[in-house]
Amino acid sequence: MQTISSSFFIPREGTDFDDLYRRVRIMPLYSFPHTKDLNWRIREHRNRFFVHIDFDAFYAQVEQRDNINLRGKPVSVGGTGGGKGIVMTASYEARAFGVDTGMSVLEAKRICPQLISLPCYGPKYESIILNLMSALKEFVPEDCIEQYSIDECFADLTGVAKDYFEATKVAAAIKRKIRELENLTASMGLSYNKTYAKLATKLHKPDGLSVITQENKDKIFSMPANKLWGVGRRNEMRMLMLGIRTIRDLAESNERMLRQEFGVNGLVFRKLARGEDTSEIFRKEKKEKSLNHYHTLSEPIYKTADVRKEIRRIGEFICRKLRSKSLVAGFMHLSVRLENLRYSSDLVRLTSYTNDDREIFNTAASIYNRLHKPTMEMKGRQFGMGVYDLHHDLKERNLNLFENEPALPYHALDKLKSKYGEGVIRVGLEN
Repeated sequence: MQTISSSFFIPREGTDFDDLYRRVRIMPLYSFPHTKDLNWRIREHRNRFFVHIDFDAFYAQVEQRDNINLRGKPVSVGGTGGGKGIVMTASYEARAFGVDTGMSVLEAKRICPQLISLPCYGPKYESIILNLMSALKEFVPEDCIEQYSIDECFADLTGVAKDYFEATKVAAAIKRKIRELENLTASMGLSYNKTYAKLATKLHKPDGLSVITQENKDKIFSMPANKLWGVGRRNEMRMLMLGIRTIRDLAESNERMLRQEFGVNGLVFRKLARGEDTSEIFRKEKKEKSLNHYHTLSEPIYKTADVRKEIRRIGEFICRKLRSKSLVAGFMHLSVRLENLRYSSDLVRLTSYTNDDREIFNTAASIYNRLHKPTMEMKGRQFGMGVYDLHHDLKERNLNLFENEPALPYHALDKLKSKYGEGVIRVGLEN
């Protein structure tokens, strides 16, 4: 099975992963609603029920599910599998040793010598999440679901529950559905706003379900301030200098002081800590303008055969994303970055609007022949590809009466790859 490094897998470009590019990175970003996402006309939500779903140690859990020999053992996913790269997620057994997301694989193995480090295989995880997101629509309307990251989402249960009792029943049913469909566990938090729902998830992990209401929000107040959205390491240190250690401290802090220290974000911090998050499920639809994919290699390459193999892999990934969104592209570019950081690229118009692996690869190969090529003395470190001028109307824009090359059953091929791996079947390409 073909594998990819942690820097290669950017899952948010897949079907139903709209707008995730700016919302999530390889390492989890505890970003928080921008002021424009808050309704400043009201103080807080009333009679609302938001559930936050967090798939426990998702990548590692999937690998332990699929391989009985990994169960009960410290496992991390990320890097190349050879000791390089970063940890994207770690099993709870590994976390007990101090292994954490964002840590280098070398450092993780230093503190946990028995750690089993596995490379990330993006399409498998993406396929699972898409299946689970689809299942959520059985419980709530699609526009009440927000895909927050690859392994996290929010759902607004207000329309299907009249009180916390009913909302808890729906949340429990969702947990059972996740277990039934994929044999995975998820931790959940239920509250009257998104911030408290996300914080509630942290109270009982893994496989927990915590409910936070107006009456028991002291459970949130006692949590460290760095558990709040947006409070990263730097902001945590600034808060400690101000005597802010818990969410209660932040909620009771002086507005003027917070504004002076953090700007408008300080006011947002305070509102979120007080349970005054008035943001809604994010529903903005954004027209896709481009798809880009970059791969930084663990071992740089220069041989033509290796470069062509790399370009082919990236091209197949791009085309699969196009087809998953029913898109075709009119332009594409290819870029090469050498070990000395020298960069070269070119942009060309495709002969027709396409999402065909063969057309993309042949065009990419043609571009590469014109670029500054890697050598034994200066190898290629990063390769990237992008497609632009995207459209949905494939039949109308690709009409060619003189096209002799038969169409391939790409939809079926993509399904096989998602289930069994990229290397299970390949399209024959021209040399």
